[in-house]
This record gives sequence, C-alpha cells and structure tokens, in this order.
Amino acid sequence: MIYILTAAILLALILFVYRESRTVTISEYDLTGKDIKAPVRFVMVSDLHDTDVTGDDNRKLLDMISGCDPDFVILSGDMVTSRCRKGHRFENAYSFLEGLSRRHRVYYGLGNHEQRWRHSPEKHPGRYAELCECIDLDGITLLSDSYIDIEDKNIRIYGFDVPMEYYARGMRRQFPDGLIEGVFGKVADDRYNILLAHTPEHFREYVDFHPDLVLSGHLHGGVIGIPGIGGLISPQLKLFPKYASGKFEKEGTTMIVSRGIGWHSIPVRIFNPAEIVIINIRPDIC
Repeated sequence: MIYILTAAILLALILFVYRESRTVTISEYDLTGKDIKAPVRFVMVSDLHDTDVTGDDNRKLLDMISGCDPDFVILSGDMVTSRCRKGHRFENAYSFLEGLSRRHRVYYGLGNHEQRWRHSPEKHPGRYAELCECIDLDGITLLSDSYIDIEDKNIRIYGFDVPMEYYARGMRRQFPDGLIEGVFGKVADDRYNILLAHTPEHFREYVDFHPDLVLSGHLHGGVIGIPGIGGLISPQLKLFPKYASGKFEKEGTTMIVSRGIGWHSIPVRIFNPAEIVIINIRPDIC
C-alpha cells in the first residue's frame, strides 16, 4: 500500500510541475507619460530560450500575443540559448520570430545569450550571423546599442547591450559612471524613453540615465516562486533576487521585469508561470 501511495504522490508532483512549467499567463500594466502623443499598447516577451512553450510550435503562444492586440512587440533578450547540448532545436526560436513578425512590428533587444554568440564566434561558429540573417529576413528591428523613434507616439526605444562582464556569477559589479550615456548620449528630453536592458540587476544605474521606462527579464522570475516572498534564485545563483519580476519605481523611472516565457538548463517553473507582458501607456494630461 505504501508503494502505491508513494507512486501516486510522485505522479501528482510530476503532473503539477509539468502543468506549472507549461502554463502561460498574461500580466498587464497601465502607465502614464507626459511626452506620449497618443495611447500605446505593446507586448513584451523575454527569455524564450528556444522553447516550444505551448507544445505546438508556439502557435498558441503567437495567438495569445495577437489576442492582446498590441501596436508592436518588444523582445527583451534571450530568445535563443547559447550553451546547448547536441541536437538542441534553435528552430523553435527562428520559427517563433518568423511567425511573430508576420503579425506584428517587432523590436528586438539583445540578452546575454545572443551576446555570447556574437562575442565568442570560435565557440559558436556562424550562430550570431545566422540569427541576424533570420532577424533581417523577418523584417525585425534589432536594437543593439542603438535606438529607434516611433514618431506617431513620440517614443524612443533604446536597446542597450549590457556588457558581458556584468552577467558574471557570484558578484555584482556597478557600472562606471556614464556608461549608458557614453553609448547613446543624453536621453531625449522631449520624448517618452524606453530602455531595453536585459538584466534588471542594475536598476540604480539605469535610473541615472533617466529613461521613463526600463524593460528587463533574465531572472526567470526566480525559477521557483515562494508565495509572499518572491523568486528563489537567479541565473547568477543569487538567492531571493530583489528584481525577480514585476514593477519597480525609482526617481521617476519605472522598471518592468518579465518572468520570461521559456526556460533553459532545468525545464522547471514552480509557482512562477511563464508570462506575456502587456504595457499600456497613455498621455498624462495633468
């Protein structure tokens, strides 16, 4: 009898973890901006990591995004996974990008995995060029230490490539003064400014650049969510990361951190479902 009970409990746990790891939720945030010309609604997706999230070549995921009726979609990094075992399916990411670009305007900021491909071509020969070719063919706008203006909304989107040394495990290094401004110059003072910066760990330094909104991911919601406390662990193996997911505000800057949509290494999410993030911004008429 004890063996049957143990097997039943193990089966229930496996089914629970599987369901948690395959669930996709939608989180929505409403913001205001004094420089916004007209209301805007967009979707942010982060950390796909080549995952077929919905088990159907991500068709259901694409339908969920389209059902949000966004003006455009922002990808905030790590759509691919750089360190993979033999036989890993990069096609999941490429087919997702193709399907998404057929339906929506897409802006793509880099995460640490895309940057690892770019900076280590000897370890990942041809991978970054292959990704860029896919992005180009799909008509996706790549924002790599560059920005784009969306004139009808008076929005500027900056894609900041956080240098790879700031992703190192076991340490938290502060940016040198003026690092982001050295890439872009001073933030536009007559637009609503959105900064794509994959890791949220440097919120203090992002605030010094004075964007209106920062979009991040990277921490996967802490992998395991602990009710009332938050995420358990970050990819840098830091326990209870401060910015695991959600909305944060400091000195006039808002940061929204996505729990991400996929996984890598350990395909598990517990009390931490994947999420699509909707952000609505309307003019501040006060």
